[in-house]
Amino acid sequence: MTTVTVDFRGTQEIILKEMVNLGIVKTKAEALRLALMNFALTTGLLSKEKILEEIHEKAKSISVSENEVQRLIESAKEKSIHR
Repeated sequence: MTTVTVDFRGTQEIILKEMVNLGIVKTKAEALRLALMNFALTTGLLSKEKILEEIHEKAKSISVSENEVQRLIESAKEKSIHR
């Protein structure tokens, strides 16, 4: 794991805060991870297939009940309605 400390000002700071405020991400660190993944995808550094492969591998070890899936779906619907 790599830890980086970066100061953001101006537009970059506003974008990070807005991503959190809109509920796109929970933290500024998560926003940066998402932006980095988007950069890698849009520049061709990483393929969608590779990401999906990694997601499928991680998903194999996750156990979620049907009730939890339903709760997550309802929560996502609720968030999308209130935007």
